[in-house]
Amino acid sequence: MAIARPVPLAAETDAKANALPWLLPVGSPIWRRGLCTVAQPCLKQIQHTPRFLFQDATVLLIAEGRLDLDCGISSIGLDTSASLLLVEAHACADLIKTPGGTEQRFRSIFLTLSPALLDAFRRGRAMGSESAQAGPPFQPIALDADLGSSLRHVLAGAGAPQVSDERLRYRAMDFLAALAERGFMFRPPMSPGMAGRLRALISEAPGQHWTAQTAGKALAVSEATLRRRLADERARFEQVLMDVRMHHAMMLLQTTPWSVPEIAQACGYKSRARFAERFRARFACLPSAVR
Repeated sequence: MAIARPVPLAAETDAKANALPWLLPVGSPIWRRGLCTVAQPCLKQIQHTPRFLFQDATVLLIAEGRLDLDCGISSIGLDTSASLLLVEAHACADLIKTPGGTEQRFRSIFLTLSPALLDAFRRGRAMGSESAQAGPPFQPIALDADLGSSLRHVLAGAGAPQVSDERLRYRAMDFLAALAERGFMFRPPMSPGMAGRLRALISEAPGQHWTAQTAGKALAVSEATLRRRLADERARFEQVLMDVRMHHAMMLLQTTPWSVPEIAQACGYKSRARFAERFRARFACLPSAVR
C-alpha cells in the first residue's frame, strides 16, 4: 500500500531553494556576446562607488552583505538572497557595498542582458496592448523557487562552453518569461545616440588602442562627425573612453584575482601610475583600495 507523502508548502519550497548557495561555476566574468554578461563581485571591505552606470538591463542578487543604491530621485537597499534587484539600462546610481554574513564579505551575482536579447523577447511576445510603464530605474522582485531555478539555469549555461549561444538564448528567454509572468518587463531600450554607440563599441574591447579616428571608422563616420555628434550630446571621445575603461577596471578588481598592473593592461594602460590616476579621478579611490 503506497503511503501518501505530504506536499511541501510553496513557502517551504522557496525557503529551501533560496538556502542553496549562489555560486557561479567560474570566478571570472563571463561575456556571451549579444546575450549576457555574468560576474560575481566579491569584497572584504565597504566600498562606495559614485555614479556607477548600468549600461545594459541588469539583474542583481545579493548573496552576502548589503547593497544600497541611490539615483538621486529614489534609493533602495537589499541584503537578502530572497529577492532580485532589476535595474533598467542606462540607470546611474551611487552604490554602497557593505560586507556581512558569517564571512564578513560582500558578494553578489551580476547578470546583464543585451539589448538585442530583450528586443527579441519583446517581439516574440507580440506586445499588443502591453507597454512598459515609466517607473524607478531599479525594482526588487521576490525570488521564488521557480524563478530561482530559471535564473540558475541561465547562470550555469553562461559558464558552460558546451552550451551553445542558441541554447543559452532559450534559457534567457525562459527567465524573461518568468519575470513577465510576475508582472515585470524591462523597458524598451532608448536610441543610444552616438555616445551610447561609442560606449558599446569600446566595451567590447576596452584594452584596445582606441582613437577617435579608429572608433569613427568602426561606427561608419568620420572623426570630425564623431566628435561633432558627441558634442551635440554634451560628451567627449576621451571622456567616454576613460569612463568605459574605468567601469571595466572596477568590475575586474571585484571579480578577478588579477594584479593591478594586469588590470591596467586589460584596460589599455601601459603605465600603472597613469591608470591609478585615472581610476582615482573617476571613483575617488585608488585601485588598490577596492579590495
